[in-house]
Amino acid sequence: MKIVLIVPPSHTHYVVQPLGLGYLATALRRAGFDDVSILDSLKENLDFDSLQERLLQMQPAVVGFQAYSYDFSLVARSISAIKKKLPDTLTVLGGPHVSATGALAMEELPALDFAFGGEGETGLPLLMKRILQDEEIPYREIPGLIYRESGKVQQVPRAVIEEIDSLGFPAWDLMVPGEYPDSPQGGFYKQFPIASISTTRGCPYLCTFCGSAVNMGRKLRFRDISRVLEEIRLLYNDYGVREFHIIDDMFNAKKERVVEFCEGIRKYKLDINYTFPNGLRLNLLDLEMLRMMKETGAYSFNVGIESGSQRILDKMKKNLTLQLIEEKVDLIVEAGLEPCGFFIIGFPGETEEDIKATIKFAKKLKLKRAHFSNFLPLPGTEATRELLASKEISKLSWEEMFYSKVPYAPRGISKKRLKALQRRAYLEFHLRPSILFKVVRDIKSLNHLKLTLKRIKDYLFKR
Repeated sequence: MKIVLIVPPSHTHYVVQPLGLGYLATALRRAGFDDVSILDSLKENLDFDSLQERLLQMQPAVVGFQAYSYDFSLVARSISAIKKKLPDTLTVLGGPHVSATGALAMEELPALDFAFGGEGETGLPLLMKRILQDEEIPYREIPGLIYRESGKVQQVPRAVIEEIDSLGFPAWDLMVPGEYPDSPQGGFYKQFPIASISTTRGCPYLCTFCGSAVNMGRKLRFRDISRVLEEIRLLYNDYGVREFHIIDDMFNAKKERVVEFCEGIRKYKLDINYTFPNGLRLNLLDLEMLRMMKETGAYSFNVGIESGSQRILDKMKKNLTLQLIEEKVDLIVEAGLEPCGFFIIGFPGETEEDIKATIKFAKKLKLKRAHFSNFLPLPGTEATRELLASKEISKLSWEEMFYSKVPYAPRGISKKRLKALQRRAYLEFHLRPSILFKVVRDIKSLNHLKLTLKRIKDYLFKR
């Protein structure tokens, strides 16, 4: 009764522990399913063919794929191949793409048996009990399940896990940090091994381009900091982890929680570094908070700036002003930390003048690095719904949902021109001597250099 949870082959640049699959593995083990494994195609350098070969060797009863939108076509191909070679193997699909598209994912994959939208830790063990242990559990009572009945795709309302501490820790023995390469989400690091951890779920903000609330909902739920510190100590003592990448969208939502975290790092005398590759909320930062983080191991983190045009920021519903952004970035620098900025190029309604204003603003700010992503019409977001409703776009191309590609360009700007503007933004920002020096200084190994150069190549040339 082997259950294999799979990270599919992908062209993504970072290779990190799949926390979502780690939490699912823990949920399955708690439900009595002991033969659970995680097969990470990125970590093991598996392509489509070698993944199929590995699964033929393993002969699993169930395979569960996680899917982002840009992976969907290859995941679909993999599931079809599995059903041909292992017809008795049950196929399950989850992850952000399914959470955003719901029944559509099932309709596009005739070979798929089941899918889950939203948080799967409650529903997946129930499905396994029904399928593998013949328990009489109606499909309609399995939260988040997407299934076929009488030729129609049915979708059960999602679970919202209120007490996320109840999930326990992800199955770290199935995704040992030291076995992962030095290719972290943020691209750079100070110490190795690195572990990604999550301390919240959900985001109450209304940013029109962001898929976070589509996947995890708007209700913000917190892990207890004592449990977060317990997990960090486990990883520090048992796995030798010395750097933590906190992937929350809302880690600094409550100042008292940040203070408790920093005091815990001091109390346990943990010699660590930590950073926030998904960013911190700029409007919630203050100098005391930043200094405490600096003193306990924080060194650099991303902030979501997105645009240098106030008009576009307002359209994005960022709840930020250009003045506030500049003040907060200066505050981060004053605390001795190095901020990096996220920017979006080609947001709906944006003009070439808006994009040039973003480039100018990025160069004005005291940023260490900048990430200029083309706008991605991610499924389920407010911006994408408006584009579809206005018929400015008619169909979404899943494999183009990657930051270096150009799936969409606003009216008046061609995709070729938009790519040129992205290239210009990247080069103008990073080829300044002071910025370039910091990039070169932070390269840690030959492998890290190769991966960084690949990212740069994709930024500049991939379309």
